[in-house]
Amino acid sequence: MSCTLILVRHAQTDLAGHFCGHSDPALNTQGRLQLADLSERLSKFPFTRVFSSDLQRAHQTAEPIAKHCGLKVNVLPSLREIAFAKWEGLTWAQIMAQDPVYAQHWLDLYPSIPAPGGERYDDFRDRIQSTMDAIAREVREGCAAVVTHAGVIRTFLSEIVDAPDQPADLSKCDYTSCWEVRYEAGKWSLLKSSTSPSAAPLAATK
Repeated sequence: MSCTLILVRHAQTDLAGHFCGHSDPALNTQGRLQLADLSERLSKFPFTRVFSSDLQRAHQTAEPIAKHCGLKVNVLPSLREIAFAKWEGLTWAQIMAQDPVYAQHWLDLYPSIPAPGGERYDDFRDRIQSTMDAIAREVREGCAAVVTHAGVIRTFLSEIVDAPDQPADLSKCDYTSCWEVRYEAGKWSLLKSSTSPSAAPLAATK
């Protein structure tokens, strides 16, 4: 079994610069304007499935991709961002002002401890790995778009990029950025990253 997934970060919302995990903002005006360019960049891929987080910023990003291919969006709540609980919707400055001791402790030990009341990183990582594996089994020999969130993409890539010949700057995951990964012979690999809409285009899957 060999399949290709294009991991796509959703377009922009009004919570840019805030902790936005399970919060559910819609795309803002700028985000909606980003969709046409994204669809054009992905138009070369022969998608057989389109998956999305159930949060509306991801689903709204996935809809035009699916429409272009004549497909429906497969909604998976397990593709959600990590839950920040009490920190949802706050900026880092607001968090530091509210609870500087815990905030600094969280920063020093990241990702070992969760946001107050939030999802543990180990649980989040396992959720994402299990979801990607399940998507690969469903897609089988095809190619799928997976529209999700920055934390999901960074976490998944950090698990599969572990060799010198697979360099990646995982700190960069701009709105509508895309990452091409392959599942083959039971192993994931990163084929190509395009960390911003202005970066070099991804190569279409043969």
